[in-house]
Amino acid sequence: MVSSYYDQYHPTWCLEAVPRQQKKWLSFFTLRFAAALCQMTVVICFAWAYTEHEKPVAYIDGLGSAWSSINLGTAAYAFLWSVVFLLVVLIFNCRVHPGTSITFDCLAFLAQIITVSFYVNEFAEYQHGGYSENTEEAKRLYGVECFGIAMMFLGL
Repeated sequence: MVSSYYDQYHPTWCLEAVPRQQKKWLSFFTLRFAAALCQMTVVICFAWAYTEHEKPVAYIDGLGSAWSSINLGTAAYAFLWSVVFLLVVLIFNCRVHPGTSITFDCLAFLAQIITVSFYVNEFAEYQHGGYSENTEEAKRLYGVECFGIAMMFLGL
C-alpha cells in the first residue's frame, strides 16, 4: 500500500492521472499556451490591418498603418517570448529562472499596455462613425482591428 498521495498511481489518462505536484505545471503551461495563441491571433489581425491600411481601403487622419505596425511588433515580441519559453521547458526539459520569466513577461505586458492604450485613444474617434469611407472593406478593417484589440487585452 502506498503511503504518500504523491506516489499513488492512477490507471486512467485524464487530468486526475497527473500527480498533484505536476498539476500546477499543467495549468501554467495551459495559460502560457493560451497567451501564445492570443498573441498569434493579434499578430495575424494587425498584419492584415497593416496591409489594408497601406491600400486605400479607408481614409483616416491619424497614423493608421504606423499604429498597426507598432502593435504588430509588441504582439510579435509577446508571441515569440511565449513560444521560446514553451520550447525551452518542453523540448530541452530545463527550468527557466523565475526572474527571467517575470522580467520578459513584464516587458511584454508594459509594451502591449502602452501601445494598445495609444491605439485605443487614436481609435476612439473612429468608434463613433467608423472610417470616412463607409464601404464593406472599411467595416471589415474596423472589425478586425476591434477584434485584435480585444485579443490583445485577453492575452495580457
